[in-house]
Amino acid sequence: MNKFFKIIIFLTIFPLTSFADQYPNTSVGIIDINRVLTESKASLDASKQIEKIQINVEAKAKDRDESIIAEREKLIEQQSIMAPEAFELKVAEFEKNVQKYQLERQEQIRSLDQMVQDARSKILEEVKPILKEHSSEIGITLVLEKNSVVLSADEMDMTDQVIKKLNKAMPKIKVEYNN
Repeated sequence: MNKFFKIIIFLTIFPLTSFADQYPNTSVGIIDINRVLTESKASLDASKQIEKIQINVEAKAKDRDESIIAEREKLIEQQSIMAPEAFELKVAEFEKNVQKYQLERQEQIRSLDQMVQDARSKILEEVKPILKEHSSEIGITLVLEKNSVVLSADEMDMTDQVIKKLNKAMPKIKVEYNN
């Protein structure tokens, strides 16, 4: 018990605050990145471009799907008039073309996903310096993502200010589809 009292006395005489002096006072800000990625002008512009590209890609895929179905029906019709060996060769060629198309389609989907990720990355890269500058201006030393915060005061949320600055710095974005 005597050791316990010595520790308590030691801690009261030499407070631990001397270690805390090494770090700056912390003020916290909150940012809702999802809102930035959905409500900023660049995000809205990117969404429009992405939607147009996706519609175009889907229209081409639908045309290709229809041609494959037509080719299959034609092949079924020819079955009765073709020699079995020739028909099997045609079926093998058709299946090879369908597999090739399925691989191309998977690559298109991957390219579309990559296009969306690239647009998001461009916007986030533009947000970083804005966030740093804005935090510095208002004395914020720590910024947390809103999704990881359970409770915070509304005054801590700087999303609207960041979106306004992002809208000025990057009102539009060039979305590129590589396929």
